[in-house]
Amino acid sequence: MRTQIKHMMLLWIILFFTASAAERSWDGKWHLFWKHGSIVLTLEQHGNDVNGSYEPLSGVLKGRIEKNTLYAVSVSENGSSELTMTMGRHGNAFFGSNNYDDWITGIRVDADDQYNALVVDDSLPIRTYYSFLKLVNQVRGGQHEALEKALDLLYLNEEQQKYLYGKKLLLATMFFDILDSCTVEKYDFLLEAEGDHDSALIRQDGTDNTVKVEFIKVNDIKGWKIIVPDEEEMKETLRTLMTVREQNEIDPNANLQLLNPRDTMRTFIEQYERWNKNGKQYVLSTMNLSAVDPAIWEWQAPLLSYYLLGVIDRISEVVYQEIPNDPKSKKPYVHFHHPFGDIVIAPYEIEGKTQWKFTPETLETIERLYEEMEDVPLKVPMRTISENDLYFKLKNLAQSISPLLVEKFYNTALWQIVLLALIVFLAGWISYFSKWFIFKIVKRFYLTKRWTNDVVTIRVLRPVQILTFGLLLLYGAHQLGLSDFLFAIIKTFSQLLIVIGIAWIMFVLIDITLSLLKIRAKRHGSDIDEIFLSIVSSIVRIAIILGAIFALAEIFGIPYKTVIAGLGIGGLAFAIAAKDTIANFFGSAVIIADRPFKTGDKIKIGSDIGIITNVGIRSTRIRTIYDTVLTVPNNKITQEMIDNYTEREAMRVDTEFFLGLDTNKETLDALDGAMATFLRAHKSVDANKIILTGVHEYTKRGIEFSLSFFVKASTDMEYSDMRHRIVTDLAQIIKDKGIEMVMIKQDYKGD
Repeated sequence: MRTQIKHMMLLWIILFFTASAAERSWDGKWHLFWKHGSIVLTLEQHGNDVNGSYEPLSGVLKGRIEKNTLYAVSVSENGSSELTMTMGRHGNAFFGSNNYDDWITGIRVDADDQYNALVVDDSLPIRTYYSFLKLVNQVRGGQHEALEKALDLLYLNEEQQKYLYGKKLLLATMFFDILDSCTVEKYDFLLEAEGDHDSALIRQDGTDNTVKVEFIKVNDIKGWKIIVPDEEEMKETLRTLMTVREQNEIDPNANLQLLNPRDTMRTFIEQYERWNKNGKQYVLSTMNLSAVDPAIWEWQAPLLSYYLLGVIDRISEVVYQEIPNDPKSKKPYVHFHHPFGDIVIAPYEIEGKTQWKFTPETLETIERLYEEMEDVPLKVPMRTISENDLYFKLKNLAQSISPLLVEKFYNTALWQIVLLALIVFLAGWISYFSKWFIFKIVKRFYLTKRWTNDVVTIRVLRPVQILTFGLLLLYGAHQLGLSDFLFAIIKTFSQLLIVIGIAWIMFVLIDITLSLLKIRAKRHGSDIDEIFLSIVSSIVRIAIILGAIFALAEIFGIPYKTVIAGLGIGGLAFAIAAKDTIANFFGSAVIIADRPFKTGDKIKIGSDIGIITNVGIRSTRIRTIYDTVLTVPNNKITQEMIDNYTEREAMRVDTEFFLGLDTNKETLDALDGAMATFLRAHKSVDANKIILTGVHEYTKRGIEFSLSFFVKASTDMEYSDMRHRIVTDLAQIIKDKGIEMVMIKQDYKGD
């Protein structure tokens, strides 16, 4: 029954995802891109039929869906084109081509009426110019809905009007690159234009280059438009402007290098809108956070960026081309001045390069400036990020309950203090009552179910409680926007608990892992290298301790990196002082590499014989034949001859019989043959190894008759038993031959 239920659930899941894949809809707004431009495409799907429209060009599209692929025909003022577009796996993007085999890509975007209702003012040349800059800045920032209205502000001559849309877009892009290379001031324009033609002279910041921008008023209805110069004229102008800046081409991402105040402002605003799409790092790079405690950068920097953007958005809509862009200038740019603080971008030398950043003084006063201007209406729509969302919701809630809650005491509001106390209580409560859950989980596993409650408490419960409390306290405090001093204390304490908890848990996991490996090896009858496991576990434990020490040094701001980097002579002195420890460590490495023995082997090192019980990083422990424990440094072991008794295949017996001097040669020859035949035929003797029998020499005591052979014994007890039986049998053979034994001498040699 249980198996049938599992199969039914699996079938349901497959059907669900299959249905989901089949239901991927083409409805909605899309940004479509190709090699020479982009359009905004709006589609409606009815069954397998799709209709749509796109701007610019006022085009229409009709098509049919077959297996997630849309086969469509687009019609516009440029003519018609056949399109093939295949929906991606998640239904948020597509890829395809047209009948010229040019690639096409698209991504689904949220329908946002704000960009469809962009205000364009073409009543005066200056307003047309600023409207064009604002619209193209938005297109460059990813808001392609502004493209149609931006192009509508340009005046093309008769020849330019004959171009296809892609060519027109290239001309518009080149013209914008020229304007973007210059800096505009409102006083460059006349307040009132006379007639239907006008012009303005804009300048390239830091040079003598100027660009003349001409305007034409088509009629009273359409207003003023910017005249697009001839293509060759624009190429020459752009080449001149780029040569002064030592540029070979226009880099669309050059602003990320922060080479001038305009780059910094543009990077800050554009990347803020892409905060969760890798934009956060670029936003933070625009701010000089040297005056902010590094321990609180993680939460303070996003909050400062929110305050900064909030003030900028209340001043006016930023037109990047009003901000200086001379990379050689060293004069700080003051974007805004207020009695409570300024917004200033200044140059700083960073790793041999000049980068422009918002100054520490700007960031120091920005919170107070934001609170002072919070009631000023926004000039642009509000932009928020998820990292600040909860903080401002809590702040607004507290203010709606009582204005007293937002009053600050030592830079901390009353609502923050109340919630902090609540977080501490909840974190402690959750940590304490987690013990029932922990005990229930631990008792379910084979390896740990036999642990007593005290063992479970020490090895699992305490570290989990410490870790849980630290994580909850840190996360909760992170959402409250506390003052720098208070948050630094809480963060340090929380991270201390987290490091202790993690290190403690990892130590326990190492012991559990070793036990599991040994149990698994015994259960499956496989061989496991206990020496390797012992040394590796010791190394891992040391690594955990060192990691915890470095983490604590990082938490408390101890400059350990400088100490480590400056270990030159100090490191040499340390190495000399610790040479024995280092030698023992490498000795353990040699033992792992050469594997002369394993745990449980009986070996002989020097004059000591015993069984290996443990091999560590520094030393090896041996239980001797006298039942004492001998601890030998690993570097000493590698210097000695190691005789591994466990690895032998058989044990050797050497024995001698002393026969009477009157024994003749024929008798001795017969005895030699009889003993050799006996030993080769004996079941306890290894006939594949050497068997030596015969007269060794004549002595005063008698004739020395020697025998050497190997018995199939693996322990000392087996060896003793076999030797006894075989030697007595050999003595009986001598007696049966009637030979007088004068003296018998036996000597055991382990090899």
